[in-house]
Amino acid sequence: MIGLTDLFDRGGPVLYILFAVTLFIWFIIFSKYLSTSYNNKNWIQNDFKKFSDGININKNNVHLFEESFLIHIKRVTSQRLKMLDGLIGLCPMLGLLGTVYGMIEVFEVLAVLGTGNPRAMSTGVAKATIPTMAGMTIALSGLFFKFDLANKVERYQEDARLYLKKVVSVWNDLIKEDRHRKKQH
Repeated sequence: MIGLTDLFDRGGPVLYILFAVTLFIWFIIFSKYLSTSYNNKNWIQNDFKKFSDGININKNNVHLFEESFLIHIKRVTSQRLKMLDGLIGLCPMLGLLGTVYGMIEVFEVLAVLGTGNPRAMSTGVAKATIPTMAGMTIALSGLFFKFDLANKVERYQEDARLYLKKVVSVWNDLIKEDRHRKKQH
């Protein structure tokens, strides 16, 4: 059975970089899951209260406030997802870098020893294939969770839109009542 240190030795120095990127990917995934599971239904209402605190909202600026709040929600909920996309896309590229590194080693062995020593070439072949496999595996596992997080973020944004629609409807009703009262007096 191959241990983790043996795998890193056989895979070459690119595996260390892939390992660091993987830790960062999983840190982002776990922190995003924690923040989305921590945020409950009251999160939108609480964020709305914080966002609208001190803002004088009237019929002239309701539309601007609505747009601003939705942009704020989109920014807050999709925070770090672009970085996650970039890191997941980087993993296969780092795997290919490991392939190039391993193939260079294979060609060096071929240049020095010729084709008569397959055991010497196997080290380079391992350094060529292990990082590629690791990069693809990391990317595939990261993509699964990234898409799940993206769906959660979309649901939060849709919940915010629905909540805002209700609030704007209530505001419009209050404005109509206020106009109606002013006309009666």
